[in-house]
Amino acid sequence: MTKTYCSDPRGRKFLSAFAFLMTLVVIFLLNVLRLYVAEKFPQYLPDMSRVKSLPERVILGIMLALLIIYVIFIVILLPMWYKSIKYTVTDKEIISRTGLFSRTYRIMKLSAVQHAALVTMPLSGFTCFNFISIGALGGNLMLMFLSRKDCSEIMDILGAVLDGKTPPQPATLSENDIEEDCPSVSENGLFSSEELIDIVRDFSGYKQLSFTDGSAVQLSFDEIEEGTDKQ
Repeated sequence: MTKTYCSDPRGRKFLSAFAFLMTLVVIFLLNVLRLYVAEKFPQYLPDMSRVKSLPERVILGIMLALLIIYVIFIVILLPMWYKSIKYTVTDKEIISRTGLFSRTYRIMKLSAVQHAALVTMPLSGFTCFNFISIGALGGNLMLMFLSRKDCSEIMDILGAVLDGKTPPQPATLSENDIEEDCPSVSENGLFSSEELIDIVRDFSGYKQLSFTDGSAVQLSFDEIEEGTDKQ
């Protein structure tokens, strides 16, 4: 079982549309403020047809800065960051790949998973603001901006692992169902999730301790003291 999950592009589109709307609202309010100051305090904005006064230049500068921030962070960086989010689920582990300027890879053994929580925001069917928090011994892993279908599939796998059952096989995607925003191999020549599995295969012998792996007999302080006396 090996399947790669990616962030749903609908979430990116929703964030872009929301940010665009908020930018327009803020710019409109700033323009209303500029006109209000020009009408109520003409001494600060004496003649807008000539050289701009300092207060007006400040307001126009803020409006321009908002437009630049929107273009850089929403139009350029947000799609790139969304494409960098990938999660691969195998028979033994979950591999997370995130990051825009620096790549972060995290690997969590399925045998070490102790807790899983699904968090959905209002209208998550359209916004894809669905998150899965996975807790294990020694750390946790957050899966972000997944579709409801992917969240349900991953939660079924984690539920089977926690119940000690064989995880169900996830539905495989055909070539026609694969989103262009979710390529299986990195466009920049960086490691894909499948290639990362081959790289870390040598570390597959490492096993994290889970509560179910522990012995039922615990060593007490009395036993430690008795062992010390015998020595």
